[in-house]
Amino acid sequence: MPANLPREWFLVEEQLREARTIEEKIKLLKKLISLTPKHKGTENLLAQLRKRLSKLKKEKESKAKRKSRASELTIEKRGAAQICVIGLANSGKSALLKALTGKGIEVSEIPYTTKKPEVAMATYEDVQLQLIEIPSTFESYTFGILNNCDFIIALVDITQDIDYQKKFLEKLLKERNLLQKSLFVFSKIDLNKKFKGISCFDKSSLKNLLDTIWRKLNLIRVYPKPVGKKPEEKPLTLPKGSTVRDFTKFIHKDFLKNFKYARIFDSSPFSGRKVGLDYKLKDRDIVEIHLS
Repeated sequence: MPANLPREWFLVEEQLREARTIEEKIKLLKKLISLTPKHKGTENLLAQLRKRLSKLKKEKESKAKRKSRASELTIEKRGAAQICVIGLANSGKSALLKALTGKGIEVSEIPYTTKKPEVAMATYEDVQLQLIEIPSTFESYTFGILNNCDFIIALVDITQDIDYQKKFLEKLLKERNLLQKSLFVFSKIDLNKKFKGISCFDKSSLKNLLDTIWRKLNLIRVYPKPVGKKPEEKPLTLPKGSTVRDFTKFIHKDFLKNFKYARIFDSSPFSGRKVGLDYKLKDRDIVEIHLS
């Protein structure tokens, strides 16, 4: 039996051949199906069209899931640096995050309480550090977060098998070239004073940890000072070795065109001196840009 397809059917089929997006193809396939007469002569044609439609719908759904997953697991950097905290189950990751940030994170002795990355901000002197607790399940998506972060704290619980924990974490980090930006830290040292590390009940150990993290980050704090005004309270954070040129570009790239000189205010006897673009900045320098 002939299909007896209407002229419009062929016009839509041509549009389908030229379609580029999945959404457009789905829309046109639905239209083709609706335009196809329903009788014995079109049974095979309709079956083929419906099969194509089903395949495209699955492809669209799969693509949406991948996109959703990627957006869920991309953590935007905030503050001066992004620091991940890793460790095996019950190593004290949640307790550390809670102690450093004050965020109401569930702390439990039950393994694998943390199901997804926890994000919170810690204050170190006058800068903010973003901390991310990585679940000890170490799902594949978490390695994207670890790759992108600035620093990693690898917690080793002194109440568990220390050698096993260190070997496991070292292997995990080494395989992904992450050892160079990682620091191994013993946790729960309040339970055994022989170890040097941190206890979430000991503020001085937490302060020492933040001091160490800041040193390892190799950052400096620079305070912008508008001409004739007080320095800003919140510093800009720049990599060690940054110059006045880097600072000026960070403030506004167009300032470089009209740069005349900068004044540096610090604790030295030469505070307030004039410098050029190549002057290397130090931690806590106050910089006043003068334009021509």
